[in-house]
Amino acid sequence: MVSLWDMLSLLSIVSTLGGAASGAALAGGGGARLGLGVVLGLGLGVLFTVGLRKMGDRVFRSIPDEDLSGRSPLRLRLIYVAAVVWVLLPAPLLGNLIAHRLIRVVLP
Repeated sequence: MVSLWDMLSLLSIVSTLGGAASGAALAGGGGARLGLGVVLGLGLGVLFTVGLRKMGDRVFRSIPDEDLSGRSPLRLRLIYVAAVVWVLLPAPLLGNLIAHRLIRVVLP
């Protein structure tokens, strides 16, 4: 069974990959640029997801088991909100900027 946290982690990879692919298209398109954009997007996406998972693991470990009755703790709700915001704006934007600039330097 896939949890919401797993889905947000996968979306972090995909959104970074999409941002990097659009950065490659803005850098001039072409097969080599798009291929480099995909490789950069996958690499950045995996790095961003590892950071997201480590941050989430620290928050999940800090919640005591007896605290799960009733409403979920505020920090648990905030970590999900932070992950959604990360997937929607910073991850694709950083993927776009980094891929666009690196492709411009490597393939002028």
